[in-house]
Formats: sequence, C-alpha cells, structure tokens
Amino acid sequence: MNNSTLLTSYISNLKIDLIMADYNLCSTDWMDLGYTPDYSKFYFICEGEGWLKIGEQEYYPKPGELYLMPEGVKQSYSCISSQPFRKYWCHFSVKAGDMNLFKILELSHICSSVDREIVKEMFSSIVFHAKSSEIYAQLLAKSKLMELFAYYLSKLDLNEITLKNLTTVEKLTKILNHIEANIEQNITVHELAEIAHMHPNSFIRLFKKQLGVPPIQYITRKKIEKAKELLTATTSTISEIAMQLGFSDLFYFSKQFKKNAGLTPTDFRKQMQILHFE
Repeated sequence: MNNSTLLTSYISNLKIDLIMADYNLCSTDWMDLGYTPDYSKFYFICEGEGWLKIGEQEYYPKPGELYLMPEGVKQSYSCISSQPFRKYWCHFSVKAGDMNLFKILELSHICSSVDREIVKEMFSSIVFHAKSSEIYAQLLAKSKLMELFAYYLSKLDLNEITLKNLTTVEKLTKILNHIEANIEQNITVHELAEIAHMHPNSFIRLFKKQLGVPPIQYITRKKIEKAKELLTATTSTISEIAMQLGFSDLFYFSKQFKKNAGLTPTDFRKQMQILHFE
C-alpha cells in the first residue's frame, strides 16, 4: 500500500464531530498562552490583526486566510493592536476510523488560497445550524463542517500532508481490520500481538497510546456495536446474540452492554422497536 493509497483510505473514513461554532469580534484582551487543547479548531479571519502560535510556528493571520489548529498541539494566541480579529471559528474533533486524525497526519496550519465567499457561506451555515433548536440542525452543522474540512484538504498540496509514524499506522490499520472482520470470534491480545509482530506488553502499550483504550476494551466496544445491529435488525434472542459474539456469560454481556450503550439489551431492543414504528 503506497502513501497516497493509505492517505486516501484514512481521509475517506473520517468522522467529524462539531463541538461549538460562532462568528464574533475578539476583545482587545483576547489572549491565551501555551495551552494544549483536546479539540481542534478552524479560524477564518474576516478582518483585524492578531497573532497565533501553533506548535513552534508563529503566524500573523490576514483576512481571507483559513487556519487549522489541531488538537494535542501546544498553542497560543493574542490580539496585537486596537483592531482585533473578527472571525468565524469552530471547535471540533476528527478521527480516521477510531484514531485521532492528527496522530496519523500532519497538515499545513494555513490555507490562504481559499475562495472567501465559499468559506464564509460554509461557516455561516455551520454557525446557523449549530445554534438552531431544530432536531436535524446538528446533523446539518456536522455535514457542513465535513464539507469545510474536505475543502481545506482540497486546497493543500500533497507535500503539505505528511503521514506520521507510517509503520505504526499501517500496523494498527491491519489490526483494526482484523478485529472488524473477526468480531464474532474470541479475539485475544496474544493473537493481535502476533499479527503486529510484537510482544503482548509492548503491543498493549502501543494500542492504548494510539487509540486511547486497551485492546480488550476496544474489542468489547466493537462487539457491543455489533450487538446493537443484531438487536435492531434480527429476531435472535439476547442469549443467542451474546453467544454469537463470544460472550459465554449472559450476565457479563448485559453488564458490558449497559456500560457501553446506557441501556440493557432488552431495553435497547424495545427502544429501537418504538422508534421504528413512530
């Protein structure tokens, strides 16, 4: 698999969640130094002056420029004159499958070759729907954010997109594909470690560092996702579904299901049936 193919694979599986968005005039005391957010940000500068630092790079954004500030990277910002920024902005998280995208890719922080009207329309729509109380509004806001992210990527040259830790990424991709394809089996850490050609202890540390949870917890979560599908789409009993997914203990299955889904399997199925007939 070459870099271009792998890059396409990750981008095509992006999951984006909008946290908040707005359009406003910054105050003259707008400033924060040396913080590391656990969310990513887009800034679209409409007017004014200011200063940003993303990692070790400093910027003095100009109107019409779109900035990406990725999560997990130390950042600073401040107003630098009596003419602060007026900007659109949003906070969001983005993953490729189950991996934080910015653990996989390093992207250019600035995109200056954008069409101002196109970006303004996208951001205006994101902000409008993010503030709406309509039941479908958050979905529309998320779809517009996905469109904005795709637009940002489309304006970058390939040399402005760098795959990080390529060997690790390919290894984890192979592991996640194996879990997905064998979710009904009893998948063990030793089995996954062998596929990765690693000692089990080293594999567990790597997996948790990249995905945020130990492999067994990840597998259990995936099994519960599959159980939700089976409870919704089949008439199999809860016991049959538990056995199908490798849970020999029905009580343990129900406990894990409620922990992950917030409902017991029985209540979840009832809820899905109610929604289906409404």
